[in-house]
Amino acid sequence: MNVRKLYDRGLEKYPLGCVIGQNIFFLAYFAIGFIGMMPLQIYGFPVISVLYALFLLIMLLFVLRKHLCTSCYYYGKLCNTGWGKLSALMFGKDSGDYQLGAKLAGITWMLATFIPVIGIIIALLINYSLSNLLLLILFILLTPINFLNHRKACERCKMKFACPASMAKSD
Repeated sequence: MNVRKLYDRGLEKYPLGCVIGQNIFFLAYFAIGFIGMMPLQIYGFPVISVLYALFLLIMLLFVLRKHLCTSCYYYGKLCNTGWGKLSALMFGKDSGDYQLGAKLAGITWMLATFIPVIGIIIALLINYSLSNLLLLILFILLTPINFLNHRKACERCKMKFACPASMAKSD
């Protein structure tokens, strides 16, 4: 297939409602993990939750935006998360290392998913509460929804045939 033709299929820009919905989902998903780990405290400070939030902020809003979004078709445009626009506000075009970004993305999402599961389980073992059990169940139930949302966004993306992190099935 001609490289130019690779980008002919896919959304030019994602609908604003999709972008807002995706970010609300992320906020809720990560907040559930954050809240579920709050019982893990040192001297009354929820250290694990705070470190988790800092990790997410640094990796999702800065590191991955630099290394993934600066070389993406959607740089400066409205992708499914709006992070292409965010990236353009912070970093120059092609200023990141895309291969490094792809590796870091896998690690980041793995940790963003497993840290709350493990943390909430530990919190439950230390001091069982029904509310924390429900948070764990909700986080686990939202995880495949996050995965499916990502795959659906990839299927609508102009980069789906060129992006090594694409979850789109080949046409």
